[in-house]
Amino acid sequence: MPRVVLLGLDGFPHRAISPGLTPRMWALAEAGGRAAEGGITDLPSSTDPGFCSLLTGCYPRTHGVRTTSWRYARLPDWAGVETPRVPTIFDACRTAGIRSTAVVGDDRGLLATGAASRRWPPNGVIPAGTALDAHGYPLNAEVMPHLLQALADPAVGLVFGHLNESDTVGHDHGPESGAAQKCYAATDRTVGELLDAMQDRWAETIVVIVSDHDMQARDASPPIDLMANADGLWDLVIPDGGAALVHLRPGADAQEAGAALGRVDGIETWLVGGSAMLIAGARRGRIFKAPRYSAGGFHGAPATA
Repeated sequence: MPRVVLLGLDGFPHRAISPGLTPRMWALAEAGGRAAEGGITDLPSSTDPGFCSLLTGCYPRTHGVRTTSWRYARLPDWAGVETPRVPTIFDACRTAGIRSTAVVGDDRGLLATGAASRRWPPNGVIPAGTALDAHGYPLNAEVMPHLLQALADPAVGLVFGHLNESDTVGHDHGPESGAAQKCYAATDRTVGELLDAMQDRWAETIVVIVSDHDMQARDASPPIDLMANADGLWDLVIPDGGAALVHLRPGADAQEAGAALGRVDGIETWLVGGSAMLIAGARRGRIFKAPRYSAGGFHGAPATA
């Protein structure tokens, strides 16, 4: 039976794929195919919207997950939903009678794997004793045994694996740091181990490797404070790194508000995100004012899409 293996490397920069740093993924791309310029995600270019688009085949405007910021606070209805409001690829597999397995280095259910035939962590709850990274996510080494078990099961037609360490290290140390480069190389070796485990069914296996977003370092400029530049046109801002959801005041004209956004120092682009919402994207290196910031790299902006 043919099978699909979909691997999501969280926060893994496309530019890190190279013969020297990631030889296994480079060789796979050379033997198969690769989007040489990388893919493009929507704004905010962050984990929840990105993976929900990947697993539903829909844009954020359709699946409804508009930001990763709900992890830190309850958000108003205009900011979207926490999990997709449309079926996922796992729902499609279930409908078609295809068994699926989802193994993820996450515990918040954001990856929308609830309809998979088998999930790890079970019910989105990390088992006691699991080794965690600095952000509380399972280490890749904890994810691997469950992925290898799924690959060894001939009854599974879709395997989705999510490896998170590259995201944590990029946030803590920056995407170009020595720690990040070491992590990218280690992740490549992990992918190589998975590829080796697929060899007995290689002729009937389709392997797809993706990431949800890139990562960038901040420059020395102050964060962008959109509420200090509202001009009476918007009344609430939800930051997501280098992007922000902007709620318009009743009666405010979207084009007028967008033009005002475009005049704010540090803004690269804006777009209409809904009937009363705009999405702002910051220039490279700029970040929106927020309650907390990563010590190293961040995402959300056009530069990390």
